[in-house]
Amino acid sequence: MEESRITDLILKRIDEVAKGVDRLDHRLEDSEVRASESRRGMHQRQETHERELLRINHRLENVEKAVNDAAPTLEDYALKKAQVEGAGRLGRMLWVAGGFLLAIAVWLVGQKENIWSWLSSR
Repeated sequence: MEESRITDLILKRIDEVAKGVDRLDHRLEDSEVRASESRRGMHQRQETHERELLRINHRLENVEKAVNDAAPTLEDYALKKAQVEGAGRLGRMLWVAGGFLLAIAVWLVGQKENIWSWLSSR
């Protein structure tokens, strides 16, 4: 009888340990499933970031190409702008000189009689 009772206690304890192992096994399986889903999500985000980086890289290459293609035009524009500024300054100086010469000519015409009398008195 005592042996039967001990055997029952041992079997009961083994059953409890087996149930504990089953619970632990289920927890491990759940943990593995969550970890797998987490890794899958991380890989998906990483792939999304890689695609986004490739797209940004492509756009930057296009911008760089556009800037390089526009460089001669921009240089030509800067040269033409400098030429136009120089021509504008020259034009202003010529207008000032022309106005000065015109003022002298008008003054000389106004002083014509005085100049003739001064020249004839010599």
